[in-house]
Amino acid sequence: MSNLHEEEALGKAYDSRLMRRLLKYLKPYSWRVVLALALVAVVTPLELAPPAIFQKAIDGYFVPAMNHAVPEGNAWMGVIWLSLLFLAVLSFDFLAQYVQIRIMQRVGQQTMYDMRREIFGHMQRLPMSYFDRNPVGRLVTRVTTDVDALNDLFAAGVVTMINDFFLLAVMAGLLFKVNAHLALDALAVLPGILVVTLIFRKYVRDANRRIRTAIARINAFLQEYISGMSVVQLFNREAKAKDEFATRNHDNMLAWRDAILAYALFYPAVEFMSFATIALIFWDGGNRILHGALTIGVLIEFTMYAQRFFRPIQDLSEKFNILQSAMAASERIFKLLDEPVTIQSDPNAVPLVQPRGEIEFRNVWFSYRNVPEPADEDWVLRDVSFRVEPGQTFAIVGHTGAGKTTLISLLLRFYDIQRGQILLDGKDIRTIQLQDLRRQFGIVLQDPFLFTGTIETNVRLGTQHIENATVERALEEVG
Repeated sequence: MSNLHEEEALGKAYDSRLMRRLLKYLKPYSWRVVLALALVAVVTPLELAPPAIFQKAIDGYFVPAMNHAVPEGNAWMGVIWLSLLFLAVLSFDFLAQYVQIRIMQRVGQQTMYDMRREIFGHMQRLPMSYFDRNPVGRLVTRVTTDVDALNDLFAAGVVTMINDFFLLAVMAGLLFKVNAHLALDALAVLPGILVVTLIFRKYVRDANRRIRTAIARINAFLQEYISGMSVVQLFNREAKAKDEFATRNHDNMLAWRDAILAYALFYPAVEFMSFATIALIFWDGGNRILHGALTIGVLIEFTMYAQRFFRPIQDLSEKFNILQSAMAASERIFKLLDEPVTIQSDPNAVPLVQPRGEIEFRNVWFSYRNVPEPADEDWVLRDVSFRVEPGQTFAIVGHTGAGKTTLISLLLRFYDIQRGQILLDGKDIRTIQLQDLRRQFGIVLQDPFLFTGTIETNVRLGTQHIENATVERALEEVG
C-alpha cells in the first residue's frame, strides 16, 4: 500500500502542462467561457463608474449650489439625473456579474461532472493490483475533494483572477490620472500589503496541505474500519478505533484552525493598512483642498478608487491559494488517469463461441508483486498445472493463503500471470475478449455483496439478456 505523501505535495502555483490538460475539459463549453471573459470588459467600467458619478455630483452641483454659483433647482435636477445614472450603473453591474457568475458556476459543475465520470470510468478498468496498492479512501478523495478543488478554479478562480488583474491595471492608471500626488500616497502602503500577503500565503499554503492530508487519512480510515466493522466488534477494537479516529480528526481540526486563524489575521491587517492609507489620503488631500489645489469631489472620487484598489489585492491572494490547490489536485487526478490499464482485451482477440468449459492451468507461476522477476519468496503459485474437464466438479481445498482465491482471480484475468498459460477450451485466456471470458463464469462469494438497487438488479448484475422467468426461478430456489 502506498503512503500518503502525495497528499502533502503542493507543487508549483502554476504549471502550464497541467493547465493545458485542464483547459481541455473547458473546450466543450468554450463559448460560455468566452462570454464570461467578454463580460470582464463590461463589469470593469461599471465597477469604476460610481466614483466618477460622485465627483460630478459634488463638484458639479453640491459645492456650486452651496456657493450659490448655480441655481438650487438646477443643482437638484442634476443630482436627480446622476442618481438615476448611478442606479442604472448598479443595476447593469448586478446583471453583468450575475450572468458572469452563473455561467462560470455552470461551467464548473459541468467540468466536475465530466471529470468525475472519466475518473470513475477509468478506475473500473484498472487492474486489481492498483487497488491492492491504494486504499479506497484515497481514491474517494480523488473523485470528491480533489475535483471540488478544480471546481473552485473553474467556477470562481480563472475569470475572477482575470477580472481582478484587469481591474488593478485600470485602477492604477485611474489613480494617477485623477491625482498623481495622492496616487503616491495610496501606493505607499503597497509594500506592507505585499509582505502581509506573502506571509499569509505561506501559512495558508501549509494549512491547506495539512487539511488535504488529514481528509485523505480520514477517508482511508473510515473506508477500512466501516467495511471491516464486524471484525472490529468481534475483537473488541471499538475503543482503539475510536482513539485512532480521534487522532486523525484532531489533526484535521488543528489544520482548519490554523487556516481560519490565517484568514482572521490577514483580512483585518489589510483592512487596517487600507484604512490607514485612506486616512493619509484625507490628511494630504485635506491640506491640498485648504490651499486650493484640490476639490472635495476629486478627493472623494480618489478615496473611492483607492478603496476599490485594495479589494482585488485581497481577492488575488485568496485566488492564488485556490490556483495552487487546484494545481496539486489536478496533478494527483492526472496521475490516476495516467495509470495504465495493463489488463485489457488483445486487439486481435477472438469472440468465444459455444464454450465447452474445459479449463487448464499449464505450468503457471504467479506473484502479486508486479515486477519482471519476483524474488523467490514472492511467488504465490509455483509451476501449478491441472485440468478440469467439461461437466466435471472440481474442488480446491487448502489453508488460508494457499492460493485458492488467487486461482479464481487468475482465471478471470483480474491479474495476469508471469509464466505459463491458462487455457479455456484450449485457447489462452489472454487471446479471448475480457467480457466474453468473464461472462462464462458465475461466482458465489463467501461474503455476499449487494449493490444499491432492487433484488432483481442484483440477480441480473447488469446482464440484460437474462429473462424475468429465469430471475424468478433463481429467487424461488434460494427461498
